[in-house]
Amino acid sequence: MRPRITLIRFAAVDQTLLAALNLLLESERAGVAALDQLAHDVEQEDLRRFLLASREHERQNVTDLEALIRNAGGTPSDKTGPFAEKVAVLDSIRDRLNLLSRGQEWAARKTEVALALAPPSGPIHDYLTAMANRHRAEVEWGRAEVIRLMSVNS
Repeated sequence: MRPRITLIRFAAVDQTLLAALNLLLESERAGVAALDQLAHDVEQEDLRRFLLASREHERQNVTDLEALIRNAGGTPSDKTGPFAEKVAVLDSIRDRLNLLSRGQEWAARKTEVALALAPPSGPIHDYLTAMANRHRAEVEWGRAEVIRLMSVNS
């Protein structure tokens, strides 16, 4: 379950942490774009639904990260990371799905880096802990689900 992002402003945080949060924000935006395009390109309805559900999780992360950054006294980046373009240039759906899985692993690692910079308790710590756990679970579940869905039409 996602921790709620409070609208109460908390003490300004370190600029390094804000930069890490903005990197995550830009990466989550790229994840939304990559998943949206991939869902458009796949033919299997079950796989499309899986990708669209993942996209909605990423979209919620964007909203939550923007709120965290603002509440911490920062300004959310308006940029989108380069990941979507990297996924789009791959030829096969399987290759694109594999890169998405590696992207989840990268996001989990970067979330843990941000978590190490966060205060030891509070909204940022709680959210990043949940986000890291979600990304790790999504990596494992996503691999199994993609294998299952891809083998249905193989």
